[in-house]
Amino acid sequence: MTTPKIGHFILHSNVVPQVTAGKYQLVTEHTGLPFDAVAETTNVTVSAPRYTMPTDQILSTFPPANAEGAFADRLPQVVLKRRTLPWERNPAGQVQPSSTPWLALVVVAEGEAQLSTATAVASCVTPGTTLLDPSDKDVEEALYLAVTESVVKKIFPCQQDLELLTHVRHVDVSDTELAMGDDDGWLAVVLANRLPVFDQANNKAVRYMACLVNIEGQLGALPPPEPFNESFEWALAQDWSALAQIDPNVGPDPRVMGNIELGGISLPVAANVQHSPQPRAGAARTPARAVQAAPAQAQQSAAKVGSTLDGSKSMAQASVSQQWSGMQANQAVQMAARDPDAKAMVRDAMGIGFRLPIQAFAVEKVYRFPVLAHWSFTTNEGATFESLMEDLDVGLLGTVPEVPPEAPPKPGPGPEVVQTGHIGLDHRTRRGDPVRAWYRGPCVPLPTQRDPGQGMAPLAHSADQLRRVVPDGREDLSMASAFEIGRLLALSQLSVVSASMRFRSEQFGAGRVREILAQALPYQLPVLTAGYVDLGRYVAIQAVGEMAKHPNEILGPRRPVADPGRTIRMEGELDAVVAAGLGLDLAALKKTGEQIGMVAALAQSSVPIASKGGVMQIDDKAVTTLRGALQAELGHALSVAMPAATKVVSPTRPRAQRGAAAAAPPTQRDALDELIESAEAQVDSSDAQEEGEQ
Repeated sequence: MTTPKIGHFILHSNVVPQVTAGKYQLVTEHTGLPFDAVAETTNVTVSAPRYTMPTDQILSTFPPANAEGAFADRLPQVVLKRRTLPWERNPAGQVQPSSTPWLALVVVAEGEAQLSTATAVASCVTPGTTLLDPSDKDVEEALYLAVTESVVKKIFPCQQDLELLTHVRHVDVSDTELAMGDDDGWLAVVLANRLPVFDQANNKAVRYMACLVNIEGQLGALPPPEPFNESFEWALAQDWSALAQIDPNVGPDPRVMGNIELGGISLPVAANVQHSPQPRAGAARTPARAVQAAPAQAQQSAAKVGSTLDGSKSMAQASVSQQWSGMQANQAVQMAARDPDAKAMVRDAMGIGFRLPIQAFAVEKVYRFPVLAHWSFTTNEGATFESLMEDLDVGLLGTVPEVPPEAPPKPGPGPEVVQTGHIGLDHRTRRGDPVRAWYRGPCVPLPTQRDPGQGMAPLAHSADQLRRVVPDGREDLSMASAFEIGRLLALSQLSVVSASMRFRSEQFGAGRVREILAQALPYQLPVLTAGYVDLGRYVAIQAVGEMAKHPNEILGPRRPVADPGRTIRMEGELDAVVAAGLGLDLAALKKTGEQIGMVAALAQSSVPIASKGGVMQIDDKAVTTLRGALQAELGHALSVAMPAATKVVSPTRPRAQRGAAAAAPPTQRDALDELIESAEAQVDSSDAQEEGEQ
């Protein structure tokens, strides 16, 4: 398969999986055997989201959540990580895979629909809707979007458009802009069918909410295709915002029961009501003409509150339309994001303004669609790139704008301009003080001359070096501004930036290394010329020469593999020194040696161990382990220190062998070797004397 290049992508109509989500049984049978084999049954569950979308599956959304701007020229969309997600369920409630997606992105404005709070998943679909395997649920509670039949017909996509509003995008995984952090470069995109336009008729911002809904089992509720329309105007599909203006003194119970006085406020289904509402106690009946005059009365001031149905909030708060209008809703979302449980708080704050209880008042059918993900945003009259370019004033600095003939002249003095071409501008210093400064651009109405004797302008390294104070006490920022503008224009060129980076990495870095070496090395470095100098090779050659001249000072004296031992200073007889070092009683040892021999006496003598607090604690296992470790270290040290030709004298060898081993002198002798040989000679002479006496 072709991999797209960076900056490009490949669109696919869909990626339909082989099986849809659900429970399956795999039956394995063996045939052609000389005996019968029992079939094996394996239960397999193919899982997929149904009521909520995992956060790791949403890569990006447009417009951004809680954003405010001009979004009327682009369809909202949500990008999903798994390419098969929109087709992992059959919206018709069947097991077979279908190219029709089960997800739809619906955009509703405030007053058009209701977003529920956490509700049991069994109540998140329209009553009477049968889903395939109702026990297949990824959560116990979810949200649903409640919309009337009129809203569904006006703003929901038709069944034929579902396939056109969903596609798969294949990008290069290394393309950080298009891949959006995906791991394989395959993304599923779900588009909305409605542009979030600005209310130009009333010149006010409109708050929208995009909902990724599950249309499984409710394809029949979608509207039929409509003929193509070249133009459209913004209008609410249905306005239920009047619910926020109902008199709160009624209480929640009459509102749920429908027996309520609306105070002349007309609801979208007022014309379909067949009975007159009963007035509340102590209130006068509203004439029938009051309902007809509802549009005019709706312009009057709103009632005090818009209470919740469960009565959990205060009944004396501002109306919902006033609480969550414009930037107030966005600020509420920002505050919710600071809470430790930000995920749930932000989701709940996004739905504020879409919680009007339309189900309690709507006479027509109300549909429920499970909401897997939702986010809100506001479309205002914010400028687009086209409008910014059209409103751009390209006149030279100091040009007085033309006043329309019908507009009255503005009071106040004109711009402060002098004959030299300087113009007085408001200036704020680095400390924040507001002052006036002079500025003159390169294009001036009169020719200018340099100051006498000024000559070439001095070389400056920063814009502040070119700030001048003129005789009237103000600063002239012309040269400083020209320096900064020229620097920015130069840095806007890619070639200048790359050349600067090469200079910093090559010349500047080499110069810095040269200065450090010049201070550390004892010899003179070569002078830099136009030719190329391999400074590293030069330093290496010079360093080798210096090492050869002064090896002891730079490298240090050469040391052998094993140093000879230092001369041992002994005071007294050798046997007394050794016995004292080992902590042995020499007199008792000699007395015992006269009877059984010195070697046997040494073998029977126990080496004293330092005790703590006068208590001897000897662990036989620890002593054995320590003895083995010491013996191994001793053998390793001897193998390194002594040449291979030297034989190690073992005290357990026969005397003849010990003499032969001692006869082979080591290649390098020291005081320790002489001490060992003298001790062995004394032992041999004493043994020979004992044998002669016997």
